[in-house]
This record gives sequence, structure tokens and C-alpha cells, in this order.
Amino acid sequence: MTDSTPPPWVDDLFPFPTPPALRTLIDIAWQDAYDFYQENESYDYTLLETHYDFMFDLATIPRPPDGCDGYPEFDNQRRQPSLPHYATPEFVSFGSLGDGGKIGWLVPAPELRRLDHPVALASGHEHGVTLIGADTRTGLHFMLSWALRRWRQNPVPEPPAGRDPDVWLAQSQRRINARAKDRRLVDRLAAELRVHPDPDRTFPGSRWKGTAVMEDTEFNIVFDVPEGWRHEPGADGIGVLAPADAYNDREPVVYISSWESSLEPALADAERLLDTGHPATALLGLKDIFVNAPSGHFADLKPLWARAYRDLGRSEYAERLDLMTPMYQ
Repeated sequence: MTDSTPPPWVDDLFPFPTPPALRTLIDIAWQDAYDFYQENESYDYTLLETHYDFMFDLATIPRPPDGCDGYPEFDNQRRQPSLPHYATPEFVSFGSLGDGGKIGWLVPAPELRRLDHPVALASGHEHGVTLIGADTRTGLHFMLSWALRRWRQNPVPEPPAGRDPDVWLAQSQRRINARAKDRRLVDRLAAELRVHPDPDRTFPGSRWKGTAVMEDTEFNIVFDVPEGWRHEPGADGIGVLAPADAYNDREPVVYISSWESSLEPALADAERLLDTGHPATALLGLKDIFVNAPSGHFADLKPLWARAYRDLGRSEYAERLDLMTPMYQ
């Protein structure tokens, strides 16, 4: 430990230990913020967040070190977990794309306490997720490649004909410096993760359309299913992973969205499934209703949805439903 070495940050950001690849990124941001503190005697925690031009903004950040006063004043509200619109609680975000979309892990069964998880994008504008990596390292590899693809499409311009190069350079220096800094971050993170980003690289689960990321609809997300467990795909793109005996042998009652249909039969079926000890099938049906029914039905779904999570031992996901409530009122 030296004067320029920050104290270790406390790993209490997610419901599970931060996977090593993301720790690498947070370490880089943590050191950057601490260097600023050393130089300015003021701690700017926003330096831990603002990496959107590089890849994404961190969705949650460590607390500043003890004794580090700074501006803006740190508030634990900055560390509140967030869900993009239309995502289900099994999507645990760790980055914000700045347009309502998020990057995060797919964690269908947190009680398994796995050390890493598949990574996906949730657009925030429609249901479903787009897989970009089987684990955090692969997901970050994708994001680095995406950054290079965007920069290739939108390079730092050269001085236009007829303009004084010195004047143009003075006016454009900030943008040039920002791109150079972002490029250094890409190179550093790629080196530390030992990956080789490429703007033309493709990844299972997604495809390119220019600089946009599109879901590969022919690709099915597959989870590692322990012995005695079962995974059923769902309309949210994640589905339900649970012990086999938590399922019923039949499909849940389907809600078909139309002006003349009623939600009551599907809700009554979910309650029967819960009463008879089949919370996994109930959860599958409730999440499918969430995707297919108008968003105004969230309040009707929430009590049974929360109960299904609790019956499966996933109380933290029942609490995440509370975070979703303001979005669907």
C-alpha cells in the first residue's frame, strides 16, 4: 500500500460477489477517482460512473473511501439497484447505456450462488433480452468490440478543406482528447482481460446491423441446469430455472391480450399452482402474462408474482418487484 494506492473497495454492489472481469473494470475506475482525490483533495465519485463514451456507465458504484470528502456529496441513493423498463427481476444490471437500455447478468436462480452469469442487453423499450456473452469477460469483450465499431462509424474528423487547421484543432481538441482517453481505456481493459476486441467480431446470440445490436432470434439462451432441476423458456427471454418438483406437469393458463379477454382465469390458475406447491410453473405463467398483458396489469400480478419468488426462496427478487412498481403505475 502506497500513498497513491486507494484502499480496497467494499464488494457489496450486487446480491453476489462481483465477477472478476467486472472487478477489473471497477478497479480501473476506482483508481482513476482516487488519483483525482490525491491531486485535488476532493473525491468525485462520478468518475466511477461516466464511461458511456467508452462502453457504458456503471449502474452502481462502491462507496467513497472513509474520510474522502468531495463534491458532489455522495448519497447512497446512487447505489440503488435499477431495472430497465420491461425487464424482469432475473436481469441484474451492472451498466447503463444512456438511452434507457442496460447491460447486465441473467440470474434465473440466485440461490445457486454461482460466481459468474451470462451477460445480456435489455433495451428498456421492449420486452426480451439480447445475449452478448456466456460470462462477464465475454460480455465485456463484446462491449469493447462494440465501442470500436461505433468509433469506426464515427471517427474523429480531420480538419475540413478551407478551414484554418489551428483554429479547427483548438475547437475540436476536447473531443480529440476524450476519444484518445477512451481508446486508452479500451486498450488497458482489453489487455487486463486478455481479450482482443474487433469491430467485426460476432458473438452467439446477437448480430450487427450497422452499429446497432440486434437479437439473433434463431439463438436460444441456454442455462446450466443442475441435476434434479429444470429450465423452461419464457416470453421474457429468460424463463424459469427451478427444482423439477416445483413444476406442475401441465402448462400454466395463458392470457391472450384482447379487448374481450380477462386476466382472472390466469391469476386464479397461478394461485392454484402456488397452493399446490408448484411455484415454478406459477412463476412462468405470471412472467408470460407480464410480457403479453398491458403494463397496467402489473399491480394485479405483483402479489402472486412475489409469492412465487418467496416460495422458491428468492425473496430478493420479490423485493425487486417493489423497484418495478413506479414504472407501471
